[in-house]
Amino acid sequence: MNKNPLFKKEMTGVQRAHRTLFLAVLFFCSLFFLPACSSHLKKAKFHYAQGQEYSRRYLAEDATASFKRALREAEFVVLRHPSSQGYMLKGMAELNLKIWEEAEESFRKAHSYGFEKGEEWAQQISLLGLASSLEELGVEDAPLRIYAHLLDRSKLKPVTIMAAQKYTDAELRKALQHEGKEREKLLASALKTTQKLSDKDLSCGFYHYLQSQVYSHLADYKKSFEGAVMARELGLPTEEILRDNDLQIIFCYRKLKEELSSDEWGDFQTRYLVWVKKWEWRGPETPDWKKEK
Repeated sequence: MNKNPLFKKEMTGVQRAHRTLFLAVLFFCSLFFLPACSSHLKKAKFHYAQGQEYSRRYLAEDATASFKRALREAEFVVLRHPSSQGYMLKGMAELNLKIWEEAEESFRKAHSYGFEKGEEWAQQISLLGLASSLEELGVEDAPLRIYAHLLDRSKLKPVTIMAAQKYTDAELRKALQHEGKEREKLLASALKTTQKLSDKDLSCGFYHYLQSQVYSHLADYKKSFEGAVMARELGLPTEEILRDNDLQIIFCYRKLKEELSSDEWGDFQTRYLVWVKKWEWRGPETPDWKKEK
């Protein structure tokens, strides 16, 4: 396990970066699913959207206030007209507020009310929410089965991306709890998952990001670096994940400096500085977004 202060592997890069992505994906999909059937539902959606915007701008207090307003409106909706739609939005607000038990119950009720024909993807969104809530409550096997199910069945890319993130995160977390051959076996399984995803969609930068994370745990820093570069070039879904990917690039740069021979390092550094110039970084270890000390 790497102890480098830049990149703490005790909490994987995947694990650190993605609650924001998960909730953003839920909201993105909900826009298509939740019709403006009542003023309270419209208000709940509005406040939820505000909360997401505040979260992206790191305005935590404003975001929390907006999610609370969204929750109040959603509670009114399910009290008057309980439905899968209302409970799904209620659960999304509760996830943002870290009210795990209530969120789990809301997503479970969303399923109990059922989904209309043609709304199978909405059911998948609720499954993601349910699995995430259960995971926060300490349940391990059931969420993993849900993520694997969605990876196998879902044709909606945002759902597949989120299931991949959660599934890979769970596999890496499990691997870090073991040593020796058992860890290698679990990491090999995680790598197989990410390779299968990128083979299906080579243009998805996020899948390359996940693969880079796994290679880093396998101490294959050359492949980890290449995966992170591919991820950056193809694009990543949030600024937070982009920055985490940049830290991965820098981490691999440092590790390769230790591992490569002087000739190999000279060749690598020359190529690396070309990327640094292309990305308009201020230096080989200073991304454009990093503040000056």
